[in-house]
Amino acid sequence: MVSPPDEIRDEGGPEARPVAIRPYPLPPEGFDPSTEPEEVLRRYGLPTPEETGSNQQTADFRRAFLQPPPSGVPPRFFRLLAAGATAPPTGIRSVAAPNGAWPAQKSLNWSGGYITPRDGRSFTSVMAHWTVPEVTEPPGIGALDYHSSTWIGLDGQKFYRDSSLPQIGTRQRFIPGSGPEYRAWFQWWVRGRHLPIWFLQLPVAVRDEISAIITVLDETTVRCNLKNVTQGVFLQAFDAFAPPGLRISGATAEWIMERPSPLGADGWSPYELPRYTTFPFTEALAESKAPGRAGLQQHGLEFARLIRMYKITANPTRVRTISTARRLREPPPPKLELTYVGP
Repeated sequence: MVSPPDEIRDEGGPEARPVAIRPYPLPPEGFDPSTEPEEVLRRYGLPTPEETGSNQQTADFRRAFLQPPPSGVPPRFFRLLAAGATAPPTGIRSVAAPNGAWPAQKSLNWSGGYITPRDGRSFTSVMAHWTVPEVTEPPGIGALDYHSSTWIGLDGQKFYRDSSLPQIGTRQRFIPGSGPEYRAWFQWWVRGRHLPIWFLQLPVAVRDEISAIITVLDETTVRCNLKNVTQGVFLQAFDAFAPPGLRISGATAEWIMERPSPLGADGWSPYELPRYTTFPFTEALAESKAPGRAGLQQHGLEFARLIRMYKITANPTRVRTISTARRLREPPPPKLELTYVGP
């Protein structure tokens, strides 16, 4: 196999600062991460239960991430991008919830949940499982294209200068006359800059279970891990670097269903949301650290604040909820369930 470049850089056009990603080495065929020692896992950018300290749930999550398929077939690793690929203009842009003061309880383009740390702590990781929802055309809208994105991320909160948001997940698209499309993607979103999305080579199909982890390595670098649990395949791990001048604050962790906007839009004109089947984020977890301390604290959904997505319709003008989130406490652990609300 041809080795990927050490660093893949996207200049993003005149309004964007550079964004770069660096893949880790691709593991050899037959590699079973569940049996390898910590130093080998780190070589390939894979999570280790040891890096979570004494936090049982996040250690279990990472341990499960490393497991091969229940079928006994050796796990496979897919290259991050096609050989020689660069991030193309996609015509799509993720946008933070544009509702004035953040945190917001409603949004034109976000539905889901988020948490904030306390006592001066900052988040160092976010993770979750989710099932890729099936998407179809909603009745009575008549759009040419429908988009939704399901993702985990860090930051993106408030309207402070140079706010940014590393996010990874799946994209669900429905084109009338053509049908649904499902893909994996990553973006380091930056307010006011048209940074395109990196579409990733992990295979994704409807109802597949996805497992994702974003880990902060330093104030400008995150490591991304993505796995299709149903198909028993991993994406080649990679580091992503913040555009120059930006840093990770670790002020929020999110689990979101979004309707993105066309590239160049201001966030107030997102694509129409496709009808999607109800699904939960499960084992939605995050970790934080206090300034000057090495220990990590584990966080779940116990204190999550929920966001519902709304749409403004004309003739007559009204505000209508189109996607909701609710926290399910039973059976444990808590889950964040996302539901499409019909017209």
